[in-house]
Amino acid sequence: WNPSRMDPAFPSSNDTRKVYPVAGSDVPLDSIPRALPIQVYTDGHTHPISSICIDDKSTTLVSASERTLVVTDVVTKQVKRRLQGHAGRINAVAVSKGCETYLSASYDATVRIWDGRSRNYEPIQILKDAKDSVSDVHVAQQHSSDNLHQAMIRTASVDGVVRTYDLRMGQIKCDDCGSSISSMAPTHDGQCLAISCLDGTIRLMEQGTGELLNTYVSNHVAGKYSLGSCITSDDAHIVTGSEDGRAVLYDLVRGSLVQSLEGHTRPTCSVAANPRRENTSVLITGSFDGNAVVWANDSSYIQKVMKE
Repeated sequence: WNPSRMDPAFPSSNDTRKVYPVAGSDVPLDSIPRALPIQVYTDGHTHPISSICIDDKSTTLVSASERTLVVTDVVTKQVKRRLQGHAGRINAVAVSKGCETYLSASYDATVRIWDGRSRNYEPIQILKDAKDSVSDVHVAQQHSSDNLHQAMIRTASVDGVVRTYDLRMGQIKCDDCGSSISSMAPTHDGQCLAISCLDGTIRLMEQGTGELLNTYVSNHVAGKYSLGSCITSDDAHIVTGSEDGRAVLYDLVRGSLVQSLEGHTRPTCSVAANPRRENTSVLITGSFDGNAVVWANDSSYIQKVMKE
C-alpha cells in the first residue's frame, strides 16, 4: 500500500475533518479514505504470514509462512528463495544490509541465519541460547567508508532475556528483563531499547550497560496478546499497541501518557512510525480487526493524502 495516496476508487471528500478521526471521536473506519494498493504477494506462502520485513533498498521482501522463510523480489513478485528447517512457527524475521543474510526467529527457541548470497538451503549458523520461544530478532549494522564498525544480532525471548551477539568480538551479552518479552524497538540513536513484556510493562533499557532507564505501564492493556511497539523518528515517543484496540503514545523521557489513538475494534497488535523526521507524527497501526490505519496530526501530510 501507499499510505500517502488515496485509492481513486474510494469516494473522495474535500473536508479532512469528516474523514480523519481524532482521539476519542466516533468516526467509523469505513469513512476513512483507503490507501492506494500497489502490489500483492501470494506466491510461496502456504500458511498465514506471521512476520515480514524489507531490506534497506526496498528490493527484497522477507516473510514468514509458518515454518518457512520466503524471500521475494519486490518489483517482479518472483519468489527467490524458500528456506525451511525450523521445528516451530517463525515469529520474526530480519535482513542485513545488502541482503547478505536473512534471519528467522522461531517458536523452537532458535534463530537461524541464512546466506543471502549463495544458493545454499542450509543455515550458515544457528543460535541456540534461548530457553524458550524467540519472539523478536534485529540486526544492527553501522558502515563507514572503509570498514564495518558494528555488526550485532539482538534477540528477545519468552524466557525474558534480551541477547546481543557481537559478531566482530565473538561475544554474547544477556540482559534479563524478568518477564516474557513480546517485542523490542531500538531508538534511532542506537543508545536505548524499548522492550515490551507480557506483564504489561514496557521497559527502556540502555543498550551499552543494560541499565533500566524507565518503564511505561498503566495506560495500555497487555498480557494476553503479543503487542508490537516502536519509537518515533525523533526518539521522543514510544508507541505501543493495546488489547482494547487503542494505540498509546508515551513520552520517552517522562514516561507519561501523550495520546491514545482510538479506532480499532479488536486488539492493536502492530504499530509502525514513519522513519522520516519531517513526518514524525505519521503512524500506522494494524489490528486483529483486519484493518491497518494511517494516523497523522500534520496538516500538510493530510492535505497531501487528500489530493487526487
